[in-house]
Amino acid sequence: MKKIYINYEDFETNIAITSDNKLINFFMEKNVYAKAGNIYKGRINKIIPNMNFIFVDIGDEKPGFLSEKEYFNFPEMDFDIIGSENLEDDLFILQRGQSTFEKGEEIMVQVIKEAHHTKGARLSTNIMIPGNYIVFCPFIKNTGISKRIEDQKERQRLKNIINEAMREINDDFGIIIRTNSQNKEGNVIIKEIKEYYEKWKKIVENFNIKKAPSLLYNECDIIIKILREHLDNEVTEIIVDSEEIFNNIQEFLKTVIGKRMVLKNYDGVKPIFEYFKLDEQIKSLYSNVISIKKGIYIKIDHTEALTVIDINSGKFKGDTDLEKSIFLTNEIAAKEIARQIILRNIGGLIVVDFIDMKSQQDKEKIKEIMDKELAKSRHFFKTTPISDFGLMEIVRKRAEKRIDEIYFKECDNCKGRGITLSKENICFKYLKDIKYKCKKEITEEVMIFLPADIKKEIESKYCELVKRYEKLYNKKILLKVE
Repeated sequence: MKKIYINYEDFETNIAITSDNKLINFFMEKNVYAKAGNIYKGRINKIIPNMNFIFVDIGDEKPGFLSEKEYFNFPEMDFDIIGSENLEDDLFILQRGQSTFEKGEEIMVQVIKEAHHTKGARLSTNIMIPGNYIVFCPFIKNTGISKRIEDQKERQRLKNIINEAMREINDDFGIIIRTNSQNKEGNVIIKEIKEYYEKWKKIVENFNIKKAPSLLYNECDIIIKILREHLDNEVTEIIVDSEEIFNNIQEFLKTVIGKRMVLKNYDGVKPIFEYFKLDEQIKSLYSNVISIKKGIYIKIDHTEALTVIDINSGKFKGDTDLEKSIFLTNEIAAKEIARQIILRNIGGLIVVDFIDMKSQQDKEKIKEIMDKELAKSRHFFKTTPISDFGLMEIVRKRAEKRIDEIYFKECDNCKGRGITLSKENICFKYLKDIKYKCKKEITEEVMIFLPADIKKEIESKYCELVKRYEKLYNKKILLKVE
């Protein structure tokens, strides 16, 4: 039994999805200009030929950039192609046609990854506009059906619907049929195809009349996007803390989804996540150490290149059979690791350090568990078999920023190293300051401001050294709490 909780603020939106009161998905979006999915008319302001990088002004604080593979990149999506058998040849021609750019040229681009730290938004010239039942792809002259739709009769029915829509519109574009289309009436799907075709015509019209840089298409807000992706038969309730959003969702459910769903408007005094006892689960997403059960815990560390996840059995005793105990620990950890990867939006290269298992069969079982759990998210991923050293590599598509990247900034002191000076070395630093101030100051008194715990430490352990400085430099040293 799933429930969706929506917290709407003027500056951000937070969405929690639970299954039997356990958090299984968490999304948040801050109000930004270059939002993923937005389409812009941009102007090329810099080309780096040796790296095949193109920087495009889209009106954001930092210019967006195109890498070579994004001049025209066929999307990583879970669908089968219907139509051209020479797809690779078609794409090669399109790539060559799209990859000749000039400085000052005005081009249409779509944000595929929002700006991050010093990098501007990542862009693509391959425009894709997702709807409820279809993805409209104006530059891909092929159609496709989601591989999740396995029934061959249903696939043929959907193929016929696509062909009918293409005949009625009589234009050249691509359509990807989404899983939500399964068993949906043909006229509903055709209606949406026509609707998105009209949206595309409007985008092209705006491109021809607007000056660069300018916004051509604003992707729908995160609420509609998440509902579109995650509303299924298991969802029993949607609870939202804004009357305006409540009305928008009510209209969406009625006119678009056509589902009967329990929709509640929460207007309590307590924050919605606190009232429904989700705040502690959400706060745990900000810690890099996650306790699971029976003493087992995992540790998540991020580097510039990859994310490393380590498993510790803690106090878990397990079975009297050592190999069985190790397998049980890894099994429990694998399920939680997959859950945390989804919850925290972790993408890129992930390395999981499992406790060493001797049995190849046990290793294969753990990989199956990991694959099954990661498949609960729609993001593309790939796992490698567990190595002789107990390591599994996971490559997962980066679709959004990680939760910690949204909420936190790098520490000014440790610069992301996650360490700080010991109390002893902080005392040494202040003792040096005392010494050099005594040498420098011409007044009889030297005043030093320092933290309370460091003042106490110096007065208890290094008081004789302070007295020696007073005598040596003929000063009165005053230690004050800052």
